Amino acid sequence: MVKKKTRRAIVNKKSKKLDVIGYDKLDIMWFWQWLKLAVDLEGQSFKFSKAEWQTGNKNKQVRVKKTKSFKIKINESALKGININELRRMSKIIKMNKKEIFKNFNTWFEKYKHLFGDWAVRYVEHRSDLIESNEYMTIQIPISLDRRTIDNQIDEIRKGFKLKPPGGKKRDITFIRGVQKDVMQKQWEVFKMKTTTDTSNQDIAQEVGYTKKKNSLNVYANKQLVGLRSVQKANESAKCIILNVGKGVFPKSTIE
Repeated sequence: MVKKKTRRAIVNKKSKKLDVIGYDKLDIMWFWQWLKLAVDLEGQSFKFSKAEWQTGNKNKQVRVKKTKSFKIKINESALKGININELRRMSKIIKMNKKEIFKNFNTWFEKYKHLFGDWAVRYVEHRSDLIESNEYMTIQIPISLDRRTIDNQIDEIRKGFKLKPPGGKKRDITFIRGVQKDVMQKQWEVFKMKTTTDTSNQDIAQEVGYTKKKNSLNVYANKQLVGLRSVQKANESAKCIILNVGKGVFPKSTIE
């Protein structure tokens, strides 16, 4: 079930546009980060090992580890409305610092935020601000007309074009659940360190906060082991998020 959030109508004082955003901006930023990463890694494959039950000698059930490979693919039809080529032309996100990530996202967000909100009336001052979507129609209203005349004429336009009644199509892109920001931050950091550095799992666990500083005492042994497992799980989850976001599903950290 999709987690419902209260819609927020925002009037941008600079652009005079009415924005109706269905998600927190930070949630959308995480979507963009993982999508950009998936685009950067398109064509590569991730391998997953999974223990499965199968029939062995004397019809006994035994667990056998099997490895399955999944190729990263970008389903542009599932990501309708987003120009994937724009993302391909950007620098690799794994090489961007935080400032560059924020800057690139904010530019992208201004262009595509309508995909994450309910459809809203927009005031367009310049032709370049028009949204290329079949869900929008463009009309020109003389500013000299009074409110009643404008309302009556819009009603006539609605009847003439047989437009949908209120309560029609909502968001183009829907998250399957809310974003757990602290968990996702660690998944991102783990994947980045695992793919760009030679840092050990033990050091990664300390870096992202799964365990505290190294200690040789046995009393910390179990905590260190839990930290190592957390790193492995976070890395597997990150791979699943990358594979799924390329299909337009986010944020999903498992794969069939």
